[in-house]
Amino acid sequence: MRGFIKTLFGDQRTLSVVGLSILVAVVVLHSPAELAAGLALPVSLLAGAAYLARH
Repeated sequence: MRGFIKTLFGDQRTLSVVGLSILVAVVVLHSPAELAAGLALPVSLLAGAAYLARH
């Protein structure tokens, strides 16, 4: 069962990268630069994937 959960959700580092990416997108969405929110999520996910690849 542990392998299934790890495959489905990843580890703590993966969940934190996804959570921070969503947080960045929500913050940008509620800022004056709301038009950049559509770009903020993919860029932060790409940066998170680069971080995960190194660790």
